[in-house]
Amino acid sequence: MFINVDAAGCPDTCRHCAVDGHNPFGALFSLAELRALKNEWGPLTILYEPTAHPDFPEIFHEDIATENGGWLVSNGFGLARREDDERVFANMRAMGIHTIAHTLHGLREHHDWFVCRAGAFDDIVQATRRAKERNFTVHWQIYADQKGIQDIAPLVDLAFKEVGDVQFLGFVYHRVGGRLWHYERIRLTLKDIETYGLHKLINDPDKNLFTGYETLTAQAWLEKWQQSPLSDDFKHPFEPRTWPPKATFEYLSLRIDRNRKVYLDPFCNAPIFLGNVSDGKETLLERLERLPLPDFADLQPNDITLSPDEREQLHPTGFSFRYKEISKKRRMAKIAQE
Repeated sequence: MFINVDAAGCPDTCRHCAVDGHNPFGALFSLAELRALKNEWGPLTILYEPTAHPDFPEIFHEDIATENGGWLVSNGFGLARREDDERVFANMRAMGIHTIAHTLHGLREHHDWFVCRAGAFDDIVQATRRAKERNFTVHWQIYADQKGIQDIAPLVDLAFKEVGDVQFLGFVYHRVGGRLWHYERIRLTLKDIETYGLHKLINDPDKNLFTGYETLTAQAWLEKWQQSPLSDDFKHPFEPRTWPPKATFEYLSLRIDRNRKVYLDPFCNAPIFLGNVSDGKETLLERLERLPLPDFADLQPNDITLSPDEREQLHPTGFSFRYKEISKKRRMAKIAQE
């Protein structure tokens, strides 16, 4: 079971994020509250941007959080802006954190547009340089979209200059949720990759998802799904394999938001409300085991028809393609009811 807590919020509002609207950020949960949650539920995963919490990196301590494996994934906000950065980095090192990963969507103008925050790109550069000065390993992972695709080649060059490599070059997956549908307007297509040559920028298939771009089209995923309709490739690991879900499901993913509300996060649906933290773990898990199958989560490959344009849209995974089609079916059903 994974317990994901919105303890710090996030200063960014990325255009692919499943959270709608602008979140607050800061100390949304105190350390004492987090320890109490951990005692009831088990080790916690801190959602969104942990460095935005004034008690970072203490919120990553083993008496609160799951094992971090020595990694921090961050947008750089706190690392770039904290005045006590010497203490922060020293405490990170003492807690075993040695590697920091930053995600970029383009150069300054496009990245700031994508995450809806001026200064976000500069924060990553500043955080990178601060970390490198203290001998941390820093990785940049780059996610491309149609609007900012012209930035990718120069951004790869900048990554090699700043950190010596690109950890990953790819693009985001779809999951069922309102905000994700807006992202579909800038989803990459086969033609985009061929025009800008993203498959040639990094000659390593483990780092450059685009090296096999022909196999990532919606049409290719549909054909794979038709051949293997029961394949787990078309379900995110966190999606329950049975409905109602079982509390014993190994990859059960629960989310606790800043208002202390608890949700199942199944990916084939927007997070499903279970109740409040104060209701208690036992009661919430009993409610979970009564949840019905979300609308269109039983979608089959033979239920899908793709337009010529849709066939060339790219998806990094099979579940991204399936979730996009679930979202599409829901929108069509809603329009039909209006």
